[in-house]
Amino acid sequence: MKRWTKGLPDQACFHLAAFLLFAFPAGTMAGEAAVPPAEKPAAQAPALPADKALKLEDAVRTALENHPRIRAAKEKVGAQQAVLGQQFAAYYPTVSLGNTYRTTTASGTTGTSAEAFDFFSSQATFNMTLYNFGKREGAVQSARETLHASQYDYQTVANDIVLAVKQAYYAYLQAQALVKVREEAVKNRALLLRQAQGFFEVGIRPKIDVARAESNLYNAQADLLAAQNAVKIAWVTLKNAMGLKDLPEQPVTEDLSIVSTLLSLEQAKEAAFNARPELKSFEAQRKSQDQQIATARRGHLPDIIFDVNYGRRHASNSGIDTFPLQPSWQVQLSLNIPIFDGFKTTNRVEETLHNYYSVKAQEEDRKQQVALEVEQSYLNMINTQERIKATQAAARAARENLDLANGRYQVGVGSIIEATDAQALYTDAETSYVRTLYDYKIAEAQLQRAMGSP
Repeated sequence: MKRWTKGLPDQACFHLAAFLLFAFPAGTMAGEAAVPPAEKPAAQAPALPADKALKLEDAVRTALENHPRIRAAKEKVGAQQAVLGQQFAAYYPTVSLGNTYRTTTASGTTGTSAEAFDFFSSQATFNMTLYNFGKREGAVQSARETLHASQYDYQTVANDIVLAVKQAYYAYLQAQALVKVREEAVKNRALLLRQAQGFFEVGIRPKIDVARAESNLYNAQADLLAAQNAVKIAWVTLKNAMGLKDLPEQPVTEDLSIVSTLLSLEQAKEAAFNARPELKSFEAQRKSQDQQIATARRGHLPDIIFDVNYGRRHASNSGIDTFPLQPSWQVQLSLNIPIFDGFKTTNRVEETLHNYYSVKAQEEDRKQQVALEVEQSYLNMINTQERIKATQAAARAARENLDLANGRYQVGVGSIIEATDAQALYTDAETSYVRTLYDYKIAEAQLQRAMGSP
């Protein structure tokens, strides 16, 4: 570079440096690696006192603050806000600065040496669209409706995450409750084994009673181990639903309140149609497409543009100014009327129309899915309410049967088969009752989600 500029006038070198500065800002030279944006902080576990349990609202709040899907949806909203800002830029002028440097060598006549000519020009341009017959307004309104759609999409993601947290939370509580059922089963079957061994030692009962009681106990212990492992898996699922990489297992609070369904099925569907953010998102998308259609049709209309140009030129020959600095002004008002654009505008209108009808069809399909989700979750909740009563009654009857069977075996009237069958029946009944209780809470959460509530 130094050798190339040798002999150039100082002013020309200054102009060349200015040109390079505008053409290649700092950090954009070829070969320089792009710097990635700073990483945002990872999800953090909820700060809870050691003497307090994890509440459902704590788990939900943590998920809404930290879950990667939430962060992704939030970034999409931010990106669409930036798109809206880009559309507003059409209301503002554009100002630009251009610099040109050129050096040439012209051969002289016979017997004369070649001469170097240096040329530098600088130009400032002011450009502004005064009016384009609603194209700017349409683009802005379309971007605004798209932003609304992205905000509704964010709410949809939030509702999905809340439901996932609730399901995982109640599944964890269910797994813990089933461990208690299996622990009780092990306790009861261990007691039966001791009784069978005692009866065998005194010659009241045969050896087969001991063997059957042992087998019964070992099966119960295996079921207990499986239930304990299910608790660990349920906690991992809950932790993942909260968007956390690590969370030590801790106590949780339980709420098994049962609320009678006050709404009818049709009322639930109507509430869902009015509240579901997915449907509101499609509505916003339709409005956006409406604006895009109108904007595309305005592509045949002219644009009124205002331009101001100011420039200065400088030329030199071997360090001697050939031309002084020459300022120039240009003010221009243009009316650009599109005559023919290769059917670009026509096809653009067709594109926006097809996009509109596509969004409308997706909206109709989503409405059908919403109605199906509401009906399924509504019927499931009603069913679990009825099953709670039935399984509770079955558990009470199984408990009475177990007490009778144990009593008969202790006094030597009943058989070991009768006692072990009663234990198995009771364990199954208790398991069904516990499962149904938490299935109800999950069904309740699913109905709330189907109706558009978090």
